[in-house]
Amino acid sequence: MHNARFRGLLALALGSCLLSATAAAADAPVFGGWRKLHSANGAEPMLQDLPFAVLPQAAAKGARFAIFDRESRRVVCCLVVDSERLDAISLETRYRLPGVWIADLLGSEDYNARRGQPQVYAMKRDGALVGYAFSDALGAYSDLGGLLLPANATLDAAGAVVLGTDSYRLQFQSLPLADENGALDRYTLQPAAAGAAPVVVEVPFSTY
Repeated sequence: MHNARFRGLLALALGSCLLSATAAAADAPVFGGWRKLHSANGAEPMLQDLPFAVLPQAAAKGARFAIFDRESRRVVCCLVVDSERLDAISLETRYRLPGVWIADLLGSEDYNARRGQPQVYAMKRDGALVGYAFSDALGAYSDLGGLLLPANATLDAAGAVVLGTDSYRLQFQSLPLADENGALDRYTLQPAAAGAAPVVVEVPFSTY
């Protein structure tokens, strides 16, 4: 009797821990990358520069995110999910993207081993991001893509990303791709909480 009661209490406790862990994971902020890419002739919509998001988990249509303008040190809202999850076939046939850009969005086998299978979505501009003027300084390219943040993110005076009561020290590094045809931008968000693991977002910019 006592053993049966103990097993019941243990199962209840494990179930509660599992629910708590699931809730915590669901509440965790979602960081990702984004790219602005040129839809080729014949695609719908035709000849437009379209933003695409690369996220670590599924997002519902209408979900809102902010972008980080690295040159101007600003967070600007919003990019809004405007499609179902996109695969290589839809990126090629619907948007007529070249293979190197599709690889930028979906990643290679080695790349995905580091960051997991990406979730790719077409996005639309909304709010302050509509008509937003990016820096035209030599070498500036935040208008072509970069770090995607939760819609409520802000920057503090030290340049850390702030989400409610949580903050993340932000570091940036640009590395040449292995074939030297482009660059890999790496954003590292280090939580202020002691012992918390950093979040790493990598955004490739292939050229062809």
